[in-house]
Amino acid sequence: RLIGLLPLCLQEKKVLGMRLRRLAFIGEDVGGADYLDLIAAPKDKAEILAAIFEFLKNENCFDLIALENLAGDSATVEFLQNSAGQSRLRRSKQPTATCPRINLNGGWETILKQSKRAANFKRRLKQLEKMPDFEFRTVTAPFETGAAFERFFRLHEQRWLKNGGSDLSGHPRLASFQRDLIVTLADSGSLRFDELWAEGECRASVYGLDDGKTFYYYNAGYDLDWAKLSVGLVLIGLSVRNAIERGNSVYDFLRGDETYKFDWANDKTELITVNLSRRTAPALAFEGLNRVWFNLKNLSNFVLPDDLAERLKSVKRSWKRKNQLSGAELETAPKAL
Repeated sequence: RLIGLLPLCLQEKKVLGMRLRRLAFIGEDVGGADYLDLIAAPKDKAEILAAIFEFLKNENCFDLIALENLAGDSATVEFLQNSAGQSRLRRSKQPTATCPRINLNGGWETILKQSKRAANFKRRLKQLEKMPDFEFRTVTAPFETGAAFERFFRLHEQRWLKNGGSDLSGHPRLASFQRDLIVTLADSGSLRFDELWAEGECRASVYGLDDGKTFYYYNAGYDLDWAKLSVGLVLIGLSVRNAIERGNSVYDFLRGDETYKFDWANDKTELITVNLSRRTAPALAFEGLNRVWFNLKNLSNFVLPDDLAERLKSVKRSWKRKNQLSGAELETAPKAL
């Protein structure tokens, strides 16, 4: 007996005044969700996907199936690549984002030597080690993770306040969801907070997940008053070193091409969006607009000065933060920025 789950929800959006019925991953655009996919045993995926899409092609409940943030090497991407024609659905594929990663198999000294910030890391670490109560802490115990999350949350909010706010905490419901989620994650043994402490306070925090092989760097925050001592940089280095010591083989920064990630990364993986659509007017209109936004976004990366591009991204984050989970039409956001 095969058991699998493709966690989709039906959304109704307006595209050029037409109603678009869109099947998409649950939570795809809220709080940052990477590597979305079918939940099933790897050996069963192809058979389960075939059964699901055989069912869907006979249903008239959607115009578009939008599968965002699949891993580029996912078996689901391969299946859709080979079977879209058989399902009579139009298929398009485009890159969504890059996930910088560190292959940890070379060991700490090799990773540090490869880092673009090795000298600064060593210098700042020596400075911080002289501070009263300096300590690198790890929090995994369920009874401690609630307080650790609040420390992370305070530092994270402080870090993003001047940049339009964070997608992770853009609505009270998102913050509430995170507080509920960490209880389950802690009980499963996968939740981890790496912290840097000095002078009796937590000065930087990394919130992540660990499956025993890969540490997923979900998000982070740091005390802006300690930024001059590069507490964020030092904590990442200590977190990477600790991941190696406990036997992880990969440190995954998840989506985002921020410089600080590529200062450490020696590998990367791509996120892919696959759209499967019927030949309906709303779906065709969506495809056309989507191509325009994608081309404009790529053009803006080459044309706009870095400081202007960052300001525009802050405007978008602020808009999205205001409208997340409020019932507003997220498709009207300035996606090209």
